[in-house]
Amino acid sequence: MGGANNQKFGREGDLNSDPADCFFIKANNCSGNIYQINQNKFTIQYGHHTSNRASQHKVMSIAGTFPIGTDIKEVDGNLIDQLDELITSRKSNKPVIIAKYPVSTIPFYIELHNPKSHSEFQYNDLSNVFNKGVEFRTQIASRIKIKTPDPFLNTLGGTFSGAEDAVWQSPSYLHGAICFRELLLTGWRGAYLADLMGLEDRAKTHFNGYLNSQIIDVPVTLPHLQDTALNLARSAKIWGTPMYSNGYIGRVPNRRDVMHHYDMNLVFIDQLLWHLKWTGDLDYAREIYPALQRHFTWEKKLFDPDNDGLYDAYACIWASDALQYNGGKVTHSTAYNYRANKIMAEISEKLGKDPSIYKKEAELILSAINKELWIKDKGWWAEFKDNMGNRIRHDNAAIWTIYHAIDSDIHDPFKAYQATRYIDTEIPHIPVMGKGLKDTANYVISTTNWQPYMWSINNVAFGEISHTALAYWQTGRYEEAFKMFKGAVLDAMYLGSGPGNVTQLSFYDAARRETYRDFADGIATGVRALVQGMYGIMPDLINNRLTIRPGFPDDWNFAEIETQNMAYTFERKGNIERYSITPNLLKKDVSLSMEIKAIRNKIKSIKVNGKDTPYTLLTTTILSPEIKFEAGIADKYDITIEWDGEKINRDMISVNVANGSQFRLNIPYKSGKIYDPQNVLRHANLKNDILTGTITAQNGHRTVFVNITNGNMNYWLPIDINVNNPLDIVCDSESSSLIFTLKNNMDKVIKGDLYINGKKVNENINIEAHGKNNYEFDIPIASSGTNRIKVKSGKDTYSFRAINWNISVPEKSVYKTVDMKKIFNDKVSNIFAYGKYMFPRWKYTTLQVPTQGMGQWCHPQSISVIDDRGIRNKASRNNNRFIMPQGIPFSTPGEKEYNNIAFTTLWDNYPTSINIPLNGKASKAYFLIAASTYYMQSHIVNGEIKIEYTDGQKEVLKLILPDNLIPLDQDIFVDGYAFNTKDPRPWRVRLKTGDVSKYHAGELGKTISNNPISIDGGMATMLDLPLNPVKELKSLSLETTANEVVIGLMGVTLVK
Repeated sequence: MGGANNQKFGREGDLNSDPADCFFIKANNCSGNIYQINQNKFTIQYGHHTSNRASQHKVMSIAGTFPIGTDIKEVDGNLIDQLDELITSRKSNKPVIIAKYPVSTIPFYIELHNPKSHSEFQYNDLSNVFNKGVEFRTQIASRIKIKTPDPFLNTLGGTFSGAEDAVWQSPSYLHGAICFRELLLTGWRGAYLADLMGLEDRAKTHFNGYLNSQIIDVPVTLPHLQDTALNLARSAKIWGTPMYSNGYIGRVPNRRDVMHHYDMNLVFIDQLLWHLKWTGDLDYAREIYPALQRHFTWEKKLFDPDNDGLYDAYACIWASDALQYNGGKVTHSTAYNYRANKIMAEISEKLGKDPSIYKKEAELILSAINKELWIKDKGWWAEFKDNMGNRIRHDNAAIWTIYHAIDSDIHDPFKAYQATRYIDTEIPHIPVMGKGLKDTANYVISTTNWQPYMWSINNVAFGEISHTALAYWQTGRYEEAFKMFKGAVLDAMYLGSGPGNVTQLSFYDAARRETYRDFADGIATGVRALVQGMYGIMPDLINNRLTIRPGFPDDWNFAEIETQNMAYTFERKGNIERYSITPNLLKKDVSLSMEIKAIRNKIKSIKVNGKDTPYTLLTTTILSPEIKFEAGIADKYDITIEWDGEKINRDMISVNVANGSQFRLNIPYKSGKIYDPQNVLRHANLKNDILTGTITAQNGHRTVFVNITNGNMNYWLPIDINVNNPLDIVCDSESSSLIFTLKNNMDKVIKGDLYINGKKVNENINIEAHGKNNYEFDIPIASSGTNRIKVKSGKDTYSFRAINWNISVPEKSVYKTVDMKKIFNDKVSNIFAYGKYMFPRWKYTTLQVPTQGMGQWCHPQSISVIDDRGIRNKASRNNNRFIMPQGIPFSTPGEKEYNNIAFTTLWDNYPTSINIPLNGKASKAYFLIAASTYYMQSHIVNGEIKIEYTDGQKEVLKLILPDNLIPLDQDIFVDGYAFNTKDPRPWRVRLKTGDVSKYHAGELGKTISNNPISIDGGMATMLDLPLNPVKELKSLSLETTANEVVIGLMGVTLVK
């Protein structure tokens, strides 16, 4: 032992945040360690002034006791890594102590303590001290007990119990057990733990502490103010603004003078309302009712100032850092507010208060979210919708959007199923693998598919996966929920660096890898997934009701759980299922409802405490029938269900179809109604259990529901339909020639002619039904960049893009550079500047891009320096032309005093669009683009380049992040898992050096980390647009369509 120097680490030495060796004994840290050895006891003093320390430290000490007869001595710390030499060495000026003791089968004990806070131990007392510690640990670890057929899950009771205790420190839950041992920022998800585990005293202490920090005497006296010192990225911390006024809950319990930059009110109130659901404590509800009223008034005025029922999201969930919606209408925050208002109306009625304001708000929210944020033809909720500019709807939702919507009850069963299918098909899934691990069906997921990376925007996080698994359980998709949850458990607790660890981030997180130990947010969502999801314990004690809806995998024949709230066991033998339930630990008489997944299509009997009990079918269950019955009020329940008939088949029906084709599917059950919410089928018909129609949906994974009868069971069968183009293309973008495969998705042969870039290259091609044909072409047929491919088959024409930037450019190519000197409106190096982008901005409190035109609210001072010296130098040496390695020239000024870009934006600094006159004919246009955009604009059209012919027809290049539009100061990361793009990497010009590459970051040795992959000086991107070579050109336009985005054109070159 030794090497103590009283150093404090930035993250308390936690996993993958501080150096892995920070607690190792290091020789240099041994200087100044002073030891006192007294037989089997020792004391180390450290923190003395030594020659290699800048100043005197406070002297600290640690004392310890070894078994009687232990040989303790000081040795040379310089030899710490050479054990044999260390043992025989002598004390040096860098001492450590070693202790030698003969090991036998008799237990022996070692203790360490702080002599300033604890008296000396006697060795003979240590066994008793140890046993008391074991007894205390057992008591803590027993707060949740579970038993299942899966040994990997049977450890969760003790794991979660111990982790919960580790993040509790009165008067509140902490952010983490090691790192972030600080107050929980009011409402991050850790505080759900108390009620889940039956620790009502902790719940009350936590909630009362923060209710005592709610502002009650600061009325609004100022308008909505953004912080000018932080470049307007977030609210100004000034008392009397709408943000920091009555109703706001501060970050420190029992203090009303501490501000913070999160809206943690929202999650805190959700936890508080769950507390009332768990306890039914209406006396407490009456006591806190004024605080609840203040919150609802504060939240509404602040984040729904236009009273449309759709709320902005102001750092109100775990993934808040860098997340900003610029005053938009956001699903997850709106969902939170729906549930809160709905329950507040219930509480008001129970207390004899007027519920109307909360009922009306809940109704307004539900109507608005269904109208504006539910994407009917796709089947999921949008992430958000802009409140400014072109009011774009951002469809590519994060998983927090889906799970919060479901957890907050804004769904019906059909919406929930469709939305989880979005996660199935659009969110990256990563299989959990390990040496010797036989069960490989489990997986983890990323939080989004957004690019480019920034902390908390696209991660693989235990808490997020667990909350998503809970949403799957709430949807009734038990098997998929289990695979996701078990994947997170295996990844964190078995395959990670610490057994039983509840991580913040996963080993599979590309940016951070496995990070932190026992993180409160993940602990709480893990316990929610376990208790409320897998075991299905759903309290509603406000209404004296408890619902149990078990979510066990189909092949489980037993399961048990016991918490300080209640206990129940499940057992199945053959066709008989038994439940033994003891709910009286909830400390209140409750009426028990059971919702049970049917395993067979008939029921012989249901008995509750020996009495026959009637049941009903849940009318809108999907994929599997479920029954419901009332068990009444009792101290204990013995429930027996005897099933009969045939086994329920829960296999999903999935089919691949071509758009526009005739659809026909035999339904393997007696079928009734069709429900087609996404309008997948035109002229849908269900006759003699055969579903027919014409496929008319958007391409992608779609769902049609068919109501079926199976024995005595009635439920909805989802038909998952993957709608494809009749003819699809797969392109090899890494080859040096144009290689592609055409795949026929139809039930009939496709015959026709193949055209590439307007030229017929193959007559009478024949692609068999569901067959594939491979093709390869080189120059001059193929073109570097985008190639237009058409198949003309009778009256049908199938059109594709095939992008390959590795194809060479013909030496004899004739180029015409477009003179843009009169179009350029600035220098590219001026794109970012503090205080530049001031208007238009949301006039209420929000999180938004800072005034320098880049960055985000967590890093509002960040600015990238764009340096265009390299491209200018190369242009000046070549008659004001920059020439790409392929030989493609761009006209651009070499002299630094001249503008070299035409910016467009919805900011008022530059025009929304530019227009450039053209003439002549061309087969292709190449563009040099530089843009400022960021992850909140992922997968939407940020802008468009249009080229118009004299006949009025147009060619359009949609600029989409991250496929072809990339921030000029950053590179993107692609790994085929959480980070992908649809298009291959384009060529990019480093403005500072003039170097050209498709992946500057890789060549510079940069990769993904906790921050963006910044490239010094910035980059311009070359894109292209194939043209009709026989048509006369009229004009070119560039328009920016997305908020907070700047897109500039540095050059245009036409290919004759």
